[in-house]
Amino acid sequence: MSSPISAQTSDPTLRITLERAYQQWREAVLAQDSRAWAASITIYRQTVTRNMIVSQRKSFPKAVFDVPIDPPDLSGLRLLEAQAVGETAHLLYFGKMESGADAAKVPESTLMLKFFNERGVWKFDSTKLLSLQDQPEIVAQIKSGRPLEFLDYPEFTPPGKAPEVPALCEVPENVAGSTLQSFGYEAKMRINGFDYSVIQDSAQKMFVIGGLKNGVNEVSVVVKRTDIPAGEKRLLQLDFFVLTGIPNKPPIRVFHYESEANDLDGSIKMPVVITADVLSQGR
Repeated sequence: MSSPISAQTSDPTLRITLERAYQQWREAVLAQDSRAWAASITIYRQTVTRNMIVSQRKSFPKAVFDVPIDPPDLSGLRLLEAQAVGETAHLLYFGKMESGADAAKVPESTLMLKFFNERGVWKFDSTKLLSLQDQPEIVAQIKSGRPLEFLDYPEFTPPGKAPEVPALCEVPENVAGSTLQSFGYEAKMRINGFDYSVIQDSAQKMFVIGGLKNGVNEVSVVVKRTDIPAGEKRLLQLDFFVLTGIPNKPPIRVFHYESEANDLDGSIKMPVVITADVLSQGR
């Protein structure tokens, strides 16, 4: 039997308030009720979700539940912390996030539920599952019943300020995706006024918010060099693809950039021009 785990929270009322907000969102998802979903989630997450759906030329909010959502049940989890900083808060739980067939094989993880305070009301925003398979020292801390020092790490502390709500995108002229690879660089991309997540030493595929318009698309990547092992090469590679909408016809690559230079720094402008010739021939 595991050791008892104490919840590190100075305000039990906060836990109750946040759990109630999460349960309202969860019930809306399970019922596939788009109105209740919109009422229970932050404006930021609602806008991000709407933009992603519209960027694929799908109907919002009708398509919110096209992809199955399986919101975690909190009843079998142990609360580690309820914390609010500024207009942000989180609930942090520990346990096995799945049940059923072979629960013994499901790894123990931490589940973070994020919330933003909007006009004096806490709204659920998103979940983050943190695997602990490679961090046995944290699991040992949790099961020991001692104070949890790792909760002071930045990744376990609410940031204090909610992200700015993005603008609403238009229905795209060309539904598009991109692949950004960045090794030896921290890279942040901006496309036609929409910002994307920072990546470092990884590759990321993403839909282009609002798609690519016909003509010139303003694209920039802000890069900052990071340390790399001796003998390794840096790489910054960016590709854009336009979806044809035709079954079994692959996307058309309309842009390619690749550099292994060691001196990339600052903002690199990469305008992407969409013309009939580009769409017919690709690059």
